[in-house]
Amino acid sequence: MLVTIKTKDARIGMFVHAVEGGWLASPFWRAQLVLTKASEINKLLAAGINEIVIDTTKGVGPALPVVEVAEVPAPAAMIEPAADSLPATELQRPRRRAMTELDRARGTVERCKSAVMAMFGEVRLGHAVDTSAMTPLVEEIAQSVTRDASAMLNVTRLKTKDEYTYLHSVAVAALLVHFARHLKLPEEEVLDLCMAGLLHDIGKMAVPNALLAKPGKLDPPEMAVLRHHPEKGHALLRAGRDVSEVVLDVCLHHHERVDGRGYPFGLTGEQLSMAARMGAICDVYDAVTSLRPYKRPWSPSDALSRMQSWTGHFDQELLARFIDSIGIHPVGGLVRLRSSRLALVIEGNDADPTAPRVRVFYDIPMRRFIPQDDLWAKGGADGDPIHRSERGSHWFDDDWPAVEAAVRAGQVPSSARPSSTLSLCARG
Repeated sequence: MLVTIKTKDARIGMFVHAVEGGWLASPFWRAQLVLTKASEINKLLAAGINEIVIDTTKGVGPALPVVEVAEVPAPAAMIEPAADSLPATELQRPRRRAMTELDRARGTVERCKSAVMAMFGEVRLGHAVDTSAMTPLVEEIAQSVTRDASAMLNVTRLKTKDEYTYLHSVAVAALLVHFARHLKLPEEEVLDLCMAGLLHDIGKMAVPNALLAKPGKLDPPEMAVLRHHPEKGHALLRAGRDVSEVVLDVCLHHHERVDGRGYPFGLTGEQLSMAARMGAICDVYDAVTSLRPYKRPWSPSDALSRMQSWTGHFDQELLARFIDSIGIHPVGGLVRLRSSRLALVIEGNDADPTAPRVRVFYDIPMRRFIPQDDLWAKGGADGDPIHRSERGSHWFDDDWPAVEAAVRAGQVPSSARPSSTLSLCARG
């Protein structure tokens, strides 16, 4: 069980699963560790980390006395020094805000991105695939989605063109976990699908970087090279250790289509496992809603609408269940409220999918950014329901990714200017 506690309440024998601010904020080189001495707790405090997440299944819990860990006794030195004994820099350090689930999700995504980059880099060097380092991250992604799926899906949407290949893998993993939980699949299958998401594109490491980063459309010979990446990835994973059949299956078949027009084998729906069909949906959804070297992103609602119109591409029943899982107004979507204000969807609403939590940031009639306000987009006399979904690029042209990132971070966009068509858009 994961429990968040104050660092000052940490005890020797606790297993630190994550720290406030993510691994980059940690004073230790390891992402996770067992606390074995008071000096380690003091290091966390000195780094300004006020909260940690502990795993009570792997170490001492908050209710257990320290004396139970007799083989690692606490030294006489106090764990948290008295205020008058702290260095001046410690006394002057401002208190940091409590870590939110969004902070935890950022830390998880950053660790996963680093691990995927490291593994993919090893593969480029010709080394064998070793998935053991990914197992703790699979569990971390699954736990993050369980605690707050909206936070995890929000963070994975923010990708630059340069980090797309790596964060796309993390995003697909999170989407698969969320989708699998919605389908009430067994937990073992959920974790297998999460690992499959992380590794589904590992075959791209056999594709030249110049081709992956090409800003324009691929020509037929280049496309032929790219279309070999599922088979390349499958071979790499097959040569590795402890890789499940689900991971191998999704890697090999996530570009197949139910009408038999996909690749690499042109299999039809009845020949494709549910895992492969789920992987295809999550892979395409994240791809088309992400900023890529050769294409601007679609809005989440626009992506779902287009995916529904692609006859023969996806399993339509599974696609409908996927849409149910992320909502008709997915996290990250831009919406226009009844009050003629623009807002970003920041959290789903299982009780009422038509009324997600949104962050209002733009007044359409006034044509200006306004102080941001988070609210549930509910109807009623005093409510402000969603009027319709919008395309960010329609309102802010190429500045939309920057606007979205700023709004998501709670900041006022500084350099973005409304689209030249805004005056017409404001008319409805």
